[in-house]
Amino acid sequence: MPNFKTTILIEGQPVTTLKDILPEIGKPLDILFIAKTPALGSVEVGHYFQGRQGAAFWNKLKNYGILKIRPNTFEDENLLENNFGLTDIVKVPRNYGNEPSDDEYRAGIDRILSTTKKYSPKVIVFVYKGVLDKILQLAFDLELSSNYGFNEELEARFQSKVFVFPMPGTPCSTKQSEIALIELKKLIFQNRTNI
Repeated sequence: MPNFKTTILIEGQPVTTLKDILPEIGKPLDILFIAKTPALGSVEVGHYFQGRQGAAFWNKLKNYGILKIRPNTFEDENLLENNFGLTDIVKVPRNYGNEPSDDEYRAGIDRILSTTKKYSPKVIVFVYKGVLDKILQLAFDLELSSNYGFNEELEARFQSKVFVFPMPGTPCSTKQSEIALIELKKLIFQNRTNI
């Protein structure tokens, strides 16, 4: 079974991580998911979001009918055929609670902004609110707290719609989460015939 493990060089040292999942340039990209960093357990398996919190992320996407998956596959193997992509702000893997440094964020911001410009996704979905808030602070000098769901005031900065994913365990109510995910699905499927 294929996986997304890859080795990159960071300051001349090889680092095993997960490669970005992106379509060929010019192919449609409805959602670009931006995560923080691959988890060590996910890198070991070779697939994104393999921990408890990651399972909750995949389950929400599936339960709301946003991500359709083939049987006997990992969820990330189905992203491209759903017109979705995935990348991280920082590619060096780490465990939950081990936050990237501001310098690591700064190094990743240009790559993220370049990726969004190159692929022009319909929606940029930040898997973690803190990642977007850190980008706003470091790249745009904004002490702004983003909202779960769509953040219309940020569209001009990213040249795409901007959405913060309502992860379980965050200060986002069940009702807010439900409304946000229904709005995301509606936007993604509004021009598709097979909802």
